[in-house]
Amino acid sequence: GVDQSDMRSSGINAEYGGDFKEEILKKESGQYLTKLLTDEAIRVVEEHDQSKPMFLYFSVPNVHSPNQSPKGQVDKYLEGLGITEYDRRQLAGNLGGLEESVHNLTKALKKSAMWENTMVVFISDNGGCPEGLMSYGGHSNYPLRSGKTTLFEGALRTPAFVYGPLVDHLKGQESDGTFHVSDWFPTLRSIIQAKTNKTVQIVNEIDGVDQSDMILNNGASVRKEILHQLNLGNQAYRMGDYKIIIGNPGEYDGYKKHLERPEIKIKYDEPEDFLGQIKCTLGLCGTFGDYIIDPTDGAKVRLYNVITDPSETYNLAAKKPELVREMRAKLAKFQEIVMPAQFNGKISAAHHKHSGGIWMPWKDDMEGVEITQKIITKTEL
Repeated sequence: GVDQSDMRSSGINAEYGGDFKEEILKKESGQYLTKLLTDEAIRVVEEHDQSKPMFLYFSVPNVHSPNQSPKGQVDKYLEGLGITEYDRRQLAGNLGGLEESVHNLTKALKKSAMWENTMVVFISDNGGCPEGLMSYGGHSNYPLRSGKTTLFEGALRTPAFVYGPLVDHLKGQESDGTFHVSDWFPTLRSIIQAKTNKTVQIVNEIDGVDQSDMILNNGASVRKEILHQLNLGNQAYRMGDYKIIIGNPGEYDGYKKHLERPEIKIKYDEPEDFLGQIKCTLGLCGTFGDYIIDPTDGAKVRLYNVITDPSETYNLAAKKPELVREMRAKLAKFQEIVMPAQFNGKISAAHHKHSGGIWMPWKDDMEGVEITQKIITKTEL
């Protein structure tokens, strides 16, 4: 909706509308969006009744492209850190805006009476985009393969941290357990219940699992599988240490090169035939990609151990046919129970033109609105 960072021109795109649900956008055109969002979040914290709980979801455009930073922010990364590559320096400036935002919001939280019972969760929605769609952003997921819009680990695996008095005893510790974004709801629900003896009843089965022991005690992950993608054209599924990709994994499937770090290359088995050996000698091994073809349906198959091979350099599908069959059978089971995507069409009453160019809730409640649901218990999987 809005121009990502400096809100150039009017600050609101006339065609797409703005998605900051306050009149402030119309009054503060030309200001740095991250600062506007941060100031608004700080206002919410300062004006909140300190005796009542608060959930604050705070999301800023940094470090999404385009790389736009407050004036003078980029220069200090050239002078202080010596980042000479243009795109990386612009990204550093963008990241600096994020750091300043998080610092100021956390400072406001620490001043409040709520801080002793506050947990800050810092997460990302996807990996960077080193090539293709937004390659000018200076992103790198090294040593992970590929990036955003693909099914490789560079897109799916992101860093996260938790901070605050509730986890201060774990300061400096790391966890490499498996955690899916859907786990946050049951995890936070469990932590809140332990602190307050109050809870929200879960009516239906949910996809997330309670990982509160992992967060509060650095315990082991209880998640055993992740369904990453279930389209007709491509699928991805994680089971234990292994991830299978069926079909096209995405437009870009390489590695970002860094002069100061070892180059990562896809590994292939040495061919036994004479012609294949000559091709490898000429550097033409794996010219047609590292997938194998499943003879049962012609599907392209990739299987990686993402624990021992997080860079996804070696396809194990040919060496583990039984595991491929097991994981593909699980994908087929998911397809049997998945709900079809709902297309509601364009609802004129919801259009931003009715609310001054800002996307707003267009209905006070959902009474009388029919929603198709299909309840599947986990035991059916």
